[in-house]
Amino acid sequence: MKILYLNNQLYLHGGIEKILSQKINHLIDEFNYDVILCTSEHKNNEFIYPLNEKVRHIDLRIDYERSKSYFHPLNLIKVFKHFRALKKVIKSEQPDIIISVNKTPEEFFIPFIEKHIPKVKEFHSSGSNFGTSKSIFGKLKRQLFNVFARYDSLVVLNQDEKKYYPFKNVKVIPNFINIESNTKISEKENTIIAAGRIAPVKQFDHLILAWSQIANKFPNWQVKIFGDGDAELMDKLNILILELNIPNIAMMGQTSNLKRDMDKASVFAMTSATECFPMVLLEAQNAQMALISYDCPYGPRNIIKDKVTGILTPHNSIDDFAKSLQNLLVDERQIENLGVQAQLHVTKFSEQKVMRKWQKLFNDLSN
Repeated sequence: MKILYLNNQLYLHGGIEKILSQKINHLIDEFNYDVILCTSEHKNNEFIYPLNEKVRHIDLRIDYERSKSYFHPLNLIKVFKHFRALKKVIKSEQPDIIISVNKTPEEFFIPFIEKHIPKVKEFHSSGSNFGTSKSIFGKLKRQLFNVFARYDSLVVLNQDEKKYYPFKNVKVIPNFINIESNTKISEKENTIIAAGRIAPVKQFDHLILAWSQIANKFPNWQVKIFGDGDAELMDKLNILILELNIPNIAMMGQTSNLKRDMDKASVFAMTSATECFPMVLLEAQNAQMALISYDCPYGPRNIIKDKVTGILTPHNSIDDFAKSLQNLLVDERQIENLGVQAQLHVTKFSEQKVMRKWQKLFNDLSN
């Protein structure tokens, strides 16, 4: 079977890039599929994650102006170029399945190219924010939203997301994680970790403010926040820590080996505004960490079983988060139990189980 994946790039660190690389490798290694990766702006960079040498890579070199909206005139011109270039590739390759992965203009015109070829749209962010703006562009986005009805299948990451797509053939297929860990409870340190790109949606300021309420009660604990991204926001977060004079908390920047830090840490904290399916929670479970997270739309509740594999706190309530974190840190046995249960629970998201769902979907569409 020939699969064509469409994505903007595969050279930047990110959850989408990581899971896409792993899926491509599995399809080639385990199913012997012919996989083509077509990017719109890879810019001759090396792949950030290892890819099987059998994958064929085509870069269209559209190179959108990332600092501007796709509706900006400079980008609208490139959309037409993108359409023509992609149509040429699809007509030439004639894949069995086409999959649109990321949020780029191609997701809106793919259904109109070579209509006989089945097409799949993946959603990696929550549909709760789609087309909520009342601006002209918001109204236009709501009109474009109806294009998704033309896909043969829409794939969302959790059951709660299905309600945002009132179309037929909406499937739930979560992301997966490679299950491997030799972590022992005795090796754990008094460390709380948070990780993700430095962006407003991650609300790391909420974690900083929550820790400021209880830090003096736990002088033997430390908080480490890993990630890079918005440099201006990073500066603001560091200033917040300094202004409040909060002990034992630091912005760590990007790490090339988060698993190593997770294996040593005891608690993983998440205070995001929204999360569709945070892979970092699966990684934390696999590292036998106790999880504490906002019950935000809608990923955490589909990964964490409250009070069993982690703790869910009221969305956007810094005070409640601080109180729950405090209650967790004074109970060493609960930290251990949550970590053990989390590691057992994460097996439901194994690579083999999830990729069998993708294989079934591909077979159903091709038939």
